[in-house]
Amino acid sequence: MQRGFTLIELVMILTLLAILAAVAIPRFSGYGAIKQGNAVLKIASDIRYAQNRATTTQQRSRVSFTANGYTIVSCATSSTCPCPGWDPPVKTIDLSTDYSGVTIASTVTNLEFDSLGRPYDGAGSCVNSIPATITVQYSGEANKTVTVQTQTGMVSYL
Repeated sequence: MQRGFTLIELVMILTLLAILAAVAIPRFSGYGAIKQGNAVLKIASDIRYAQNRATTTQQRSRVSFTANGYTIVSCATSSTCPCPGWDPPVKTIDLSTDYSGVTIASTVTNLEFDSLGRPYDGAGSCVNSIPATITVQYSGEANKTVTVQTQTGMVSYL
């Protein structure tokens, strides 16, 4: 009694593998869009976190953006405007580690929230007159945005 596979069995196995590969490979092509979408959700969630932190601690909160990430800090004193000094970072996010290839561009360098969760321009003017838009980019994908509305501070994303 010989052990092994017949030629027909090998051809059947190779055919099944080819069919599985044809179905599985296109699913991996959307990986960039998934990574970009997850980064958008993370950014929106962290902006809401900074906003909620400002309302619960009754101290100003700031999100400072760079090309590769952002930092969340709280005002070291009561909610004065402008804040005279900032505490050490509460949270620092480097997108290049968890979301490699994703970059962000923001219409504001600093996005601040007062004790009511209202956004300010982060330049010390203390007037909640600007909406903030954070554009999330990944090569080969259409840009996605996170927007913080003027007056209300509502955070939305596309």
